[in-house]
Amino acid sequence: MDVYCPRCGEPFDAYEVRHEFKTIERIKFWRGAGCPCCINQLTVVPTPQAAATAALRDTLGDDIDAIASMLDDVGFEVEF
Repeated sequence: MDVYCPRCGEPFDAYEVRHEFKTIERIKFWRGAGCPCCINQLTVVPTPQAAATAALRDTLGDDIDAIASMLDDVGFEVEF
């Protein structure tokens, strides 16, 4: 199941965020500072996925499994 960067909307597998991100990357990710893709970018266009992840993070806190499950239920289709 995917979670999305709360800043840019880039999809990441929940396992990857939990186990492969460095501690500081994970903290910045969940605080809304960005992911490794957008952390050094000045301007980022937010996506619906980013807004949904940020809202769920505010509601559910750091429960990444619940966030991933709820985002999966919404069924965002990632188009690049």
